[in-house]
Amino acid sequence: MGEWSEYFEDFPEENPANYINGRFAPEEARQRAEQSYRVQQQREAANAEINDLIRQAKSDSKRQSFVELEPCVQCGETKLSIYKYRDDYFSCECESCGIYGDGIHKAAAIASAESRIGEFIDWREKKGF
Repeated sequence: MGEWSEYFEDFPEENPANYINGRFAPEEARQRAEQSYRVQQQREAANAEINDLIRQAKSDSKRQSFVELEPCVQCGETKLSIYKYRDDYFSCECESCGIYGDGIHKAAAIASAESRIGEFIDWREKKGF
């Protein structure tokens, strides 16, 4: 005997995907599957668009919050960007090695990055937005 798909081609009444509410309806089942696929594609496209908008807003906020560049605590290059998002939230990210940190003031953000030395973390690999 060949593959299941070949078997179901020969005996469509044996394919559970051809039943809707216990009734044999292969055409209706196919239409539902196609509709479900279209809805899933639309949902994925909408989610991708939303994620792009969030990334863009985050990028704009980051650009506006930039304070200065400093020597990196890990690699030593002057590529540690300092950001001030509010009066009580700072972050830093190295464009060279990827180390990052955050805190309630600039020194705390840098100290947070220092505490991550040797952990091989990279802010560019963070998941999500």
